[in-house]
Amino acid sequence: MINTFIFAISLLTASVVYAGEDLQPYLLFGDSGQTIEETNELLSVALTEIGFEVLGQYAPAGSPERSVIAVSHPELLKTLSALRASAGFFSVIRIGVITDNGQTLISLQNPEYWGNAYLQDEYQKAEAVIEKISSEIANTIQTTFTSANLRQGYGSTQEFTPEDLRGYHYMFGMPYFEDNVLIGEFSSHHEAVAAIEKNLQTSSTSSKVFSRDLPGKEIQLFGVALKGETGEANFVPIIDISSQKHVTFLPYELLVTGKEVRMLHGRFRIALSFPDLTMGTFTKIMSTPGEIEDLLNSLSK
Repeated sequence: MINTFIFAISLLTASVVYAGEDLQPYLLFGDSGQTIEETNELLSVALTEIGFEVLGQYAPAGSPERSVIAVSHPELLKTLSALRASAGFFSVIRIGVITDNGQTLISLQNPEYWGNAYLQDEYQKAEAVIEKISSEIANTIQTTFTSANLRQGYGSTQEFTPEDLRGYHYMFGMPYFEDNVLIGEFSSHHEAVAAIEKNLQTSSTSSKVFSRDLPGKEIQLFGVALKGETGEANFVPIIDISSQKHVTFLPYELLVTGKEVRMLHGRFRIALSFPDLTMGTFTKIMSTPGEIEDLLNSLSK
């Protein structure tokens, strides 16, 4: 009860904390002029041709009107390998495709926004590579679909500075990035990865969207689709209610570092994805962070 009260008060005050400038969570490019299926295929081929790895694609919340393409790049992975283990959470970048009023809209998880939030004081060590791959993804979208040329930030009425994001939290009683949650521990890295892979194959409430390791490190990131009564179809319709959808906030991440399995705290991860959610909306998903943890925890047994 006390934790719930702290969560509620924090959400009420958070909107006045980060009144910075510069960065938005997502970038909107506009209408591809193609179907979702055609857009996914054309983008995947174009990105592969310039050296990106297309790791997976899925429909968040099981919606045929939503699609996420998960990509990475060898240069990004090499750079992250030289940083602390938690940098593995940033191994994969998401591109979103949705249908809306007869249009097929392409968006991108803004690498600079999420990079600063996940890499924190190490961001500058990866900045050049992040800016390069961000530019390459944007250019590929715009050259593949000439009508998708907006490259417009969205996702919050606030604009965040890099410094805001590197220390991001919802103030009083709310977790930071580094307060990620240990949900499993095994006798070896190999055993941890094998257990998660096996559980993802048999689970009725989760499925694998992607998996990628960092070269030369015992670090592997999984992207997990959350199903069932407490999964994505339960909370997405409640929180993703703005006119331009935050489709690339999913899938949720599960990181294996050495023998440990970790996830980002739901209260941090949801707040970072939806900085403008009102107090009333947040109270409707008060149980969601714990339910996400339960779903991911079941994969680390």
